[in-house]
Amino acid sequence: MAEEATAYAQVLTMLARDIIAQIEGLSDEELNTPVPLPEANTLAALATHTIGAGEYWTLNLVGGKEIPRDRPAEFRAVGHGPDLIARYESWISALQTMLATLPPTALGPLPNPPAGRRIRAIGDAPISGRDCLLHAIEHTALHLGHIQLTRQLVLALRAGDLTVAGGDNPAKGAPDA
Repeated sequence: MAEEATAYAQVLTMLARDIIAQIEGLSDEELNTPVPLPEANTLAALATHTIGAGEYWTLNLVGGKEIPRDRPAEFRAVGHGPDLIARYESWISALQTMLATLPPTALGPLPNPPAGRRIRAIGDAPISGRDCLLHAIEHTALHLGHIQLTRQLVLALRAGDLTVAGGDNPAKGAPDA
């Protein structure tokens, strides 16, 4: 594996394993609990979207592997912990295999980029394999943060420990006067 591809594999593997650690041990109820915030997603939806995007940007765009994806459905996903973990483990394995055999030319411009797929951050230029891998890292890291915060919120709601600024705890009722 080339040094650059090794670095991408290491970072994406670390992020995926961090996501696994966040969902491991949670019940399906906790994974699928809506949080009381506008436009917030469940842990299952976040984990499903993150892996769907990761597979798309790495295995599909860079590796050329056809992987069916329904992006809008990812945000409505109901998940089962062991299934999500198995999917992440499968992605890690496929990603490491792909990057171990990736020719250096695959990091250059994509030969068949999806129609209209450009990344604004690089001046609306056609994307390269390198751009796809870097975007996968950025996107996975962003959603790892969402997953970490959502997990904290779900567990605080379950325990009745959620407090609002000013000391009121809506889960436990108003403070004694």
